[in-house]
Formats: sequence, C-alpha cells, structure tokens
Amino acid sequence: MIEVDEVLYDAHALANYHPGGPLFIHAFAGRDATTAFLSYHRREFPHGKFADMKVDAVAINAVKNNPEFAEYLELCAVVEKVLPRSKSFAPFSYFVKVFVLLSISLGLECYIHTNGMYRWYLTALLGWLFALIGLNIQHDANHGAVSRDPFVNRLLGMSQNWIGGSAVDWIHQHVVQHHIETNHVDRDPDIVGNDLLRFNPKHAIAYIHGFQHVYIFLLLPFFGFTYIIDSFKHNLERFHFSKYSDMLESYRNQELVSILFFALRWFVLPIYMTNTSLTSTFLNISPLFMVGGYYLSFFFIISHNFEGVVHHFHEEETPNFLRRQVSSSSNVGGPVLCFINGGLNYQIEHHLFPRVSHVHYPTIAPVVREFCLSRGIPYVHFPTVWDNVYSCSRHLYAMGTKNE
Repeated sequence: MIEVDEVLYDAHALANYHPGGPLFIHAFAGRDATTAFLSYHRREFPHGKFADMKVDAVAINAVKNNPEFAEYLELCAVVEKVLPRSKSFAPFSYFVKVFVLLSISLGLECYIHTNGMYRWYLTALLGWLFALIGLNIQHDANHGAVSRDPFVNRLLGMSQNWIGGSAVDWIHQHVVQHHIETNHVDRDPDIVGNDLLRFNPKHAIAYIHGFQHVYIFLLLPFFGFTYIIDSFKHNLERFHFSKYSDMLESYRNQELVSILFFALRWFVLPIYMTNTSLTSTFLNISPLFMVGGYYLSFFFIISHNFEGVVHHFHEEETPNFLRRQVSSSSNVGGPVLCFINGGLNYQIEHHLFPRVSHVHYPTIAPVVREFCLSRGIPYVHFPTVWDNVYSCSRHLYAMGTKNE
C-alpha cells in the first residue's frame, strides 16, 4: 500500500499505471507519499481518478485546504506563469551536454583501460567527469526531471551505477528520505554524521568536533571510497537509514551486479593490465575516487550547512512544507555554476521543485526569491562559493562547540 492525503492505495495498481514509471511508486510503497506527489507534480492528487485503487480512507484531507501545503501551492501558481509544468523537462541543449559529457568520460576510461594508462592525472580528470555525471545526469534523471518518458529517466539514471553508486539506493536515501525530511533531526539521513562530524544538533558534542570546520575538507576525498562500499552494503541489507520498500526487492540483484562490475573495472582490471606493484596501481587510481568524491560531497555539504540554517525537530515548529524546505537549503553562484554543476547550486529551487530540470532553475529562482521575501521567508543565496564555504565553516564550528 501507499498513502496519499491519508488515503491508502494499492501500490501495485498505482505502479502499473504511473506515467512516470513504477520505480518511484515501488520506492514509496509502505510510506506516506503526499509531500512527494505534491512537490513532483505541483498540484493536488486526483483522488477521484484513482477511486478504484483505494484500499482504505481514514479521512480524505484535501490538499488545497491543508495549511501544510497551501502556501506552497500559491508559489506553484506563480511559478506556473513563468514555467508551465509541461515545459519543465530538459530542452534539447541538455541532451547535447549529456552526449558530450558521456562521450568524453567513456572515451577517457576506454583509453585508460585499453592502454593500461593508469596515471594519477588521468584518473583525477575522470573522477571529476564522473562527479559531473552524478550532478548533471543521474541527479536529474533519478528525480524524473529529464523527460516525461520514464524509460529515458531510468536509462540516464543508471549512470549512477556506472560511476560506482546505486540508483535504487540513491532514490531510497535521497528522494524518499532526504527530500521529504530535509534537516529533520530524526528522519534525514544526510545529517547523521559520525564520530568525527557533528551535523545533527541532537548528537552529543565531543572535543574533536571543535575542529571539524577545518578537517571536514580534508575528509571529503574519502567519500568516494566509502560511497561505493556503502552502496553495495545498503543493497545487500536492503537498509539505508531506514528499511527499503519490499517492492524494491526486484531491483536488488541488478544493483549489486552493477556495483561489482564497477569494482571489476577499477580494482581488478587495473591490477591485471599493469605490471607495477599493487601500491603503485592503487596510488594511481585513487584520484578517481578522491576527486570525484570530494567534488560531489563538497557542494552537498555547503548547501545544507550554513549560518542560519534551520534543523527541524517537530513539524509544528516550522509552519509548512515551503518554509521548511527554504529554511534548510541555500543557493550559491549563478547560471554558469548551474551549467557546470547540474543546478545543484540552486538548492532551494531544487528542493521545492525536484522534477524541474536544472536548466530552468535560473529562470524560476528570481520568482521564488521574490515570493519568499514578500512573505518574510529567509532566502539565503551566497554570491560566491567562497562566501558559502566561509559560512559553512562558521556553522560547523558552532555545531562543534555549542548546542543549539
């Protein structure tokens, strides 16, 4: 079953119908998908249309009369005038960028493997290209923002598996949990942290956390290694911060095989193709993971950790969905960085409209900003990456030295 506005639906029936493909329905099965539907479709759920799929109805809670979403729907109406839902997907120019990025990445990887050219400067470049694939291609695709055709989104979304991750694990962690519960101290997997990093104000402060604003930027390169291991582990255990939906079971073997294939390409094959020592081979392929991991994690870290960011303990403390999303995210830079980083510098717009292609973020950002400021909603946009990093460092220092 899947819940929308306190109405229970047959998840299998909805998955078979869903124009956006079955994967999202499978991922949300057993959960409340009210917020997800609203933010992805920018409209109320058409309960009447799916009356024959209802399992049970506790109380149909019309979204337009629900204060949780009323303000957000007002913003949707304003954005609709600038960017209609029908035009929210990626334009032709985006597919040109995808073709160029994938061609260069695949060409470079083939060159490295076929010639045994495992050189640190080549793997470092490929690591950055893999990060760009993650930011520009898999991210939009696995949000269903590239095309209205689910096959196109699924195909491009599998680029996440090509660069060492798992599309299904990412959707479970990022779409099902992080986007719905951004910066919620009990429900957002992105603020779990660890013994060295305190992102969550509920966690106890340790002496070493007083230096986390410095050493965090030294730890980021290791994300590239741990992410691959964790993706495999999560699929094996069917658990990432919370349990996978049972309906994702059919995807698991495919995900595990794809991660093993990545390990074959970047651990086994380099050893086979070179006559150098294991240490030398490892040192030369490490930049692939270190550069890629650093670039990806760096921009995600600074977008949700800055001075003034709000951590949510209880929904009633922050009036509604719109205000929770805006208060927990920040923007940086402009259209140029948007083109390079797949729009992840417009984190506010992305969290409000995840199914809008990142190409359109510079268009809707001024509208969103004006709407928020007119309602007294703090809207944080840093002019430069350095400004964002400085604010992030100050925030992490405060998190490491005092309780909120």
